[in-house]
Amino acid sequence: MNAKLKNTHEKASITRFLALYNELNSNNLEFLRLGNPNKSEPDCICSGNTAIELVGTYDNQYQASKLWSEARGKKQNKLPEFRLLTFENLEKAIAGKLEKLNLNNYSGFEGRLLLVANLHSPLLTDTIWITWKSEKDGNWQIKLLE
Repeated sequence: MNAKLKNTHEKASITRFLALYNELNSNNLEFLRLGNPNKSEPDCICSGNTAIELVGTYDNQYQASKLWSEARGKKQNKLPEFRLLTFENLEKAIAGKLEKLNLNNYSGFEGRLLLVANLHSPLLTDTIWITWKSEKDGNWQIKLLE
C-alpha cells in the first residue's frame, strides 16, 4: 500500500474517532502525530499519554482490494467475492494486534493504548453491541453501537 495514502487514511480515521470519543466521554484527546513503526510505536500518538493502534476490516478480500484500488485511482482487477467474513476478519485482525502487543511491538510507547477497529462493511446496518473489560474495576461492560 502506498505509504502516503496509508498515512492519510490513518490520520483521517483516527481524527474521526477522536471527535466521537471526546464527545461521548467529555475528553479532549488530540491527534499529535502518526507513530513511527521503526521506533516500535503504535499508529498514532495522541495527547494525554494515549496512543491508538488502528485496524480496518472488510467483508472479504475483494471488497478491501476494490476500496483501496478506487482510493489509488486504479481499476479493480479481481473478480467479486460473495462470501462475507466481516466478523471473522475482525476477530483475526484483533488477534493479530494482540499478538503484536504480546511480542512488545509497541514497546516504543509507554502509556494508554487504544485499539480502534474500523469495520468497512455496507452490511452492518443492524444493531451492534460491543463488550470490554473495564480497566477501572475489572468488570465487563456492554454498550450498544448506534
